[in-house]
Amino acid sequence: MQYVLGELAEGAAEQGGQLAQLALLANHKSVGMTVLMLALIRLAWRFAHAPPPLEAARMQVLTARAAHWALYGLIFALPLSGWLMSSASAYSVSWFNLFTFPDLVGADAQFKETLESVHEALARVLLLLAVVHVAAAVWHHFFAQDAVLRGMWSLGAVVLAVLLAAGGITLLGSVDPPAGDAMPAAQSAEVPVAPVVASSETAAADGPASLSIWMMDYSQSEIRFSAEQAGAGFTGVFAQWQGQIQFDEANLAASRARVAIDLRSVNTADAERDQTLAQSEWFATPQAVFAASEFNRVGDDYEATNATLDFGNGPIPIAFRFTIAGHNDQLTLSGTAQLDRLALNIGTGDWTDTTWVGQYVDVEVLVKASRE
Repeated sequence: MQYVLGELAEGAAEQGGQLAQLALLANHKSVGMTVLMLALIRLAWRFAHAPPPLEAARMQVLTARAAHWALYGLIFALPLSGWLMSSASAYSVSWFNLFTFPDLVGADAQFKETLESVHEALARVLLLLAVVHVAAAVWHHFFAQDAVLRGMWSLGAVVLAVLLAAGGITLLGSVDPPAGDAMPAAQSAEVPVAPVVASSETAAADGPASLSIWMMDYSQSEIRFSAEQAGAGFTGVFAQWQGQIQFDEANLAASRARVAIDLRSVNTADAERDQTLAQSEWFATPQAVFAASEFNRVGDDYEATNATLDFGNGPIPIAFRFTIAGHNDQLTLSGTAQLDRLALNIGTGDWTDTTWVGQYVDVEVLVKASRE
């Protein structure tokens, strides 16, 4: 079943079915981690219960034991290599959307490519060894007519096989086939776009000249977001953005802010996910614009009471809360917002189904700046 899920996921990716690929891979990982946990239980049981001696020639006994332990090794090596590969891809492994396993390594594209090759090679070896194992068992039963196969057979094994088969059929049936007209991710990069810029003329028109414009230190500032995919969280940043901030704690009525974000600069530490986000179903425009012109003080914090975010479909109201620390020559703005991606028309078509990609995105903004 695992081999079939992997092959179907690869086929979905080739046909442009990113959602189907995501669902198949998520199920593939969940089943793989289930196999790993069951293998640990089985190995513990194996050490506590010695198998009956084999009634066969010495060479057959040695061959059987070698194949037996090779199967054990592969059953552990495959899910572990997949777990490592997923971690290196910045995809945390979720178990059927119930909980998330910790990442074993940090994001590393080159290591991920190596692990992918190792994982595929191990899968082929396991498939071959399983076929040989089954063929040997059949030979013992029908040709040698010994008790080897009967010794492997039990009611528990039958029930487990039936449950695994039923689960596999359920998982395969839960995934919709990829749409034939889905746009390949690479095509989105060909869309001509205007450079990201927050016009000083626009800022001056929105805010009074009496409030100075903050001098942004972009090397120390960032816009970071976190979301959920296939039951596991991931983070990303926008590498390119420009802001015009005129904010004075003593003059909230005259304060203004406008930030333009280059959506093409998204970086989630995984190239395939970044390419998917660049599609029109996700970022329909190359630039998103945040604007705010009314602010209130709430305790030690501030909130933008009329903040909007425009992803090309018109400004949508959002809640943005932040703090200001430091003095004029060294200011730090730290803000947070929770976005409803469906309200912002981010992830349209099949992606509106929140089974595999969460509905809400948490945004963290850090701005280092100074003002005269």
